[in-house]
Amino acid sequence: MSEEVEEHGIRINIKGTFHAPKKNEVMYNSEMVVNRSLVLCALAAYYESGLCTNSQVRCLDALGATGVSGLAWAKHFPKVDVVINDQSPAATERITSNAATNNLQVNITSEDVSVLLHQRPFDFVFLDCYGSSVHYLDAAFRNAPKHSMLAITSTDDSALYGKATDVTLRNYGGYVVKTSYAKELAARLVLGSVVRAAAKSNKGVEVVCCVALKSFITVMVRVLRGPAAANTCVRKIRRVIHCCVCEDRAFYPETVYPLEEPYSLLSCDCRSKSAGKLAVELGPVWCDEIFDANFCQAMLTQANNLQLSHKVISLLQTIVSEGKCKGEPGPDESVGGDKENTVSGMAEHTSAQTEKEEDDEEGEEEEKEGSQHQPCHSLEEDNDGERSPKRMKMDHPRLKSPAFYFNLHRHSPKVTADKVKPAVLSHLSHIVQAMTWARSTGWWTTCSGHTTRPAAPTLTLRPSALTAPSGNSPDSCWSFLRHKTESLTHGSCCMYFSFAAFSHVNSNLAHKLDK
Repeated sequence: MSEEVEEHGIRINIKGTFHAPKKNEVMYNSEMVVNRSLVLCALAAYYESGLCTNSQVRCLDALGATGVSGLAWAKHFPKVDVVINDQSPAATERITSNAATNNLQVNITSEDVSVLLHQRPFDFVFLDCYGSSVHYLDAAFRNAPKHSMLAITSTDDSALYGKATDVTLRNYGGYVVKTSYAKELAARLVLGSVVRAAAKSNKGVEVVCCVALKSFITVMVRVLRGPAAANTCVRKIRRVIHCCVCEDRAFYPETVYPLEEPYSLLSCDCRSKSAGKLAVELGPVWCDEIFDANFCQAMLTQANNLQLSHKVISLLQTIVSEGKCKGEPGPDESVGGDKENTVSGMAEHTSAQTEKEEDDEEGEEEEKEGSQHQPCHSLEEDNDGERSPKRMKMDHPRLKSPAFYFNLHRHSPKVTADKVKPAVLSHLSHIVQAMTWARSTGWWTTCSGHTTRPAAPTLTLRPSALTAPSGNSPDSCWSFLRHKTESLTHGSCCMYFSFAAFSHVNSNLAHKLDK
């Protein structure tokens, strides 16, 4: 391996570095370049947004190692105040050397991360942790200014993906199992710990972006100050009921009362077909939005301006598509959760609150005028003249998207019929039925989530609504199904399907779509 590499226009000496941290050694992981690129885009978007309350954006690369992230910030944004910290003496020497090589002026410290975060406030903090990040969360929110940003990377995939349940319980206070939506479940588990840590300091968060690639998960949040924001965010931490047969899942409602029929939350009918306990409780995890479409779009714009790699730009394009891919709530559905706690919704909340106060004042004046002409018997009193007790106000945070609608850069195959256009619904049902029939006849099989196509001389598609191409050869039918699926789902109001996602669809889906 070369002793010097270039990343984001910065030349870094990586002689003697390791992929994993060792005592008195410096760590450099080349596989994390995509993560560092995304954090660079996040800082660029935050810098251009003007949300920083300080005159100069104070940035902290808390676990600097070679200093590659902090030096890239200083090069691309000369007006920001960059602090690179690492407790290892060897790492601070390497950071000093790399800064001199690139002619950059940065502040270099060798403090314990938690001590430094308690001593000084920072507007942008990057915690690139090797392992769990929960050890630094309390300190990270202790002095976090209003509208500051935190980018938190966790690499303890064994705990986040349910391989070490005891470690999951110790670090994150929850329980997870291996599922088809494991990446999103892991990100929501980390966000649950982030929200609880912020609430201890009377702060809330607004999640702007989540990324899960290979063995790391990065969450980016914007800090909201005040007990009201903290209370609202804490209420959005809930448990998940997960069906072990079909992997159907749903969030538990916000209530202090026990549920008599937890299985009623699931949309599947596995309970009626099999005996025994078929579901488990996962979490608690974050249940609200995991993307801010506007901020992700700003990150994509900055990635193009910085001329980053095609892999980073393509990933951001997918994230933006997921962030914007939301269904409109129906008449009986809930609307987005607590918009007043987001930066974009503060002005609307203030104006709505003012209108509400004015309406209350007008109502009080009308009551005073009307009370002179009405008898003393109130409408709230019953026939015996006793006042009936007031109804308890139920305040439930409402969700903008269905439970686990996104699966972090790969749309979930779970479908709800009310999210699909009526014109697409019938055709999509026929396609699912045809695929279910093809799978039952052995024409295609699935292996480790990938669809494989065995050799078959002929194939007759059912039902007749699908007209197979001439010849009915396996290759032509396979291409026909792929084209038909992509054309029907492209541009729909709910989601973009990948063809491989249909390999996970069972016969229950066709039954639900027909309804």
